[in-house]
Order: sequence, then structure tokens, then C-alpha cells
Amino acid sequence: MLPVTGERIPMDRQRAIFTGTVGGFVSGLTGIGGGTVMVPLLTGLLKLTQRRAHATSLVIVIFAALAAVSQYIIRGEVDWALAAALTVSSVVGAQIGARVMHAMPDRELRLVFSVFLIVVGVRLLVFG
Repeated sequence: MLPVTGERIPMDRQRAIFTGTVGGFVSGLTGIGGGTVMVPLLTGLLKLTQRRAHATSLVIVIFAALAAVSQYIIRGEVDWALAAALTVSSVVGAQIGARVMHAMPDRELRLVFSVFLIVVGVRLLVFG
């Protein structure tokens, strides 16, 4: 099946399974969403464009997050009041981010994503 844009999606099942497994594992382990691993795998291993990789990763993260959060709910580790308070503003922020992403050329989007990963990595190393 071809997407609306006509871009052909690679159907290498082994690579797709590997990408999904690694992205889901990182989501469950780190709580940061597998996008930080999933997007590079989707663009590198599965050869998706940057924009399509971001969009696909967002769909996947919904289900990965639901699967992972079930384990945290079982253990009583969710701060429900904080989660409720953050939900509205994060939905608004996600809408704004998706619109900005859609307006960016792929090259700029790759640069922004790369800088984001570097900043997060440095922050974790320095302020861990």
C-alpha cells in the first residue's frame, strides 16, 4: 500500500521488527519514548524520510507507552495528579511541535533532532 505522498515504505520485516523491538525496549527502560532511538533507526535502517520517520515514531510511541505504562501502573509508580496536570499542556505543545515540524525542510529537521539528542546527552552526563 502506498502512502498518500507516493513514498514507498520499505517492507523489510526483519529490520522493522528490530526497529520496533529496540524502540519499545528503550521506551520502557528510559521513559523518554523510543523516538530518540526509533527515528534514527527509521531513517537509517528503514530509509524513511526524516518527516515520515517522526510521524511514524509518534504513532508507534502511543502503543509502546501504553504497554510500558501498564507495568508502572501495576507497581503504583504513576503520579496521577501530575500526569493529569501535564496532559493538557503537552497535547497543546505536541500540536505546535507537529505543525512546526511539518513546515521544516528534512535537513533542518535532522539538524534540530541531532542538536536535541546532543543537548539531552550532555545534560544527562553533566547534571545526571
